[in-house]
Amino acid sequence: MKSWKWIAAGAGLTSVIPVAWMVWKPTWIAGAVLILWSVAASVCGAWLVQRSAKNRQQVVIQELEQTAIQTLNHHRHDWMNELQILYGYIQLGKLDKSVACVERIKEQMATESRISKLGIPSLVFYLHSYRTLGTNLQLEVEIVDQVQLEQKVTPSAAESFTDAIIQMVRAFQLSGEATWGEARQLTLTLMEQEQELIVWVQGDGAFGDPDQLKLQIEQSIQGEGIRVEQTEPGETSYRVYLPFVT
Repeated sequence: MKSWKWIAAGAGLTSVIPVAWMVWKPTWIAGAVLILWSVAASVCGAWLVQRSAKNRQQVVIQELEQTAIQTLNHHRHDWMNELQILYGYIQLGKLDKSVACVERIKEQMATESRISKLGIPSLVFYLHSYRTLGTNLQLEVEIVDQVQLEQKVTPSAAESFTDAIIQMVRAFQLSGEATWGEARQLTLTLMEQEQELIVWVQGDGAFGDPDQLKLQIEQSIQGEGIRVEQTEPGETSYRVYLPFVT
């Protein structure tokens, strides 16, 4: 937005010279020069604005591509670790642990599949790419049954909801610090109930002042009918509600 203002201001300032000439000596030549100068300044300004917007778009695309690549690398690394563990159990002949490992892999795949089918692309991308952010807060996602939101919320409500979830997770990230050897975890449980989506947010670990955290969370929740409530006073447990289109 600032680049637009600077470009428009620059284009306007270039017209000062022919305007001054027109005021000082109003002739048809000065008028013609003023018109041609104004047209040239407008064309140049429009070209610069278009180029600036294109450059910003390319930067955003490059950032998204880089995040997508990092996400794929993290997933590949995680699956390779799981397969190595499974292969080790098979080599050692530990059938019971091999079966347990396969069940864990199946559950992880099912969870990732349910996340991919949520129907809000921005939310799906955030949840899948969270592990690439390298934060001090572990995020676990649980989806009860099958949640599909594509036809149940408006595009603007979907984007507002994604932003609310991102800001809520960020509030937990910035609240308190994990002690040595202690992990902090945040669990998001998504479920459909009647005519709304419910996200149960549960924090496990040290999150600082609960009142300050509650204030930050309440300030992060904005959008069409989106609301949040604390399940128990003083607890790091909240429910976020997103109403469906009726």
